[in-house]
Amino acid sequence: MPAHRSAPADLITEQLPCLRRYARALTGSAISGDAYVRMVLETLVQDGVGILGPDADRGTLFRLFHRIYAGGHLELGDEGPVPETMGPGALLRTLPCERREALLLTAVEGFTADEAAWILGLPLDEVEHQTKLARQAFREGLQSGVLMLEDDLTIRLPQAGDMPPHAHAPLRHPADARPGGWGASLQ
Repeated sequence: MPAHRSAPADLITEQLPCLRRYARALTGSAISGDAYVRMVLETLVQDGVGILGPDADRGTLFRLFHRIYAGGHLELGDEGPVPETMGPGALLRTLPCERREALLLTAVEGFTADEAAWILGLPLDEVEHQTKLARQAFREGLQSGVLMLEDDLTIRLPQAGDMPPHAHAPLRHPADARPGGWGASLQ
């Protein structure tokens, strides 16, 4: 697990936005994602933050989330129609749960495959395989040339011949925006 350790309360405060982002992407909605995060927080209040252990790190918090997520299914109201465009959000919802988990933990949250395996309680080779299949599904699904952001803003990706190569910045992979990615050099 990562070497960075902090007091449990600080860890929770620092990682809550990341856990919410992950939960919302995993469940496919803000309402259900936040409900699972609320269950994590309620567990920590009820059982005490000591359940994270003395060496708690960000992976420990995500592992607790997964134990709660795997342990129950929340029945929540309908959040409205799902857009028909096959953008990343829609593609993500079509992936089997194991692929979504592996992809989100590694590509979005920046965990290594080994850390993701520990968080999910799966063998490393299974996490690597699920991540590979998820990335392949995204490559195939995004060949349509439409990228959907936040489930409500659709933009057309540049197609060959639309613009000269020097007219726009190169498209970047979303994982490059995490700490240490291409965006870090802009600070």
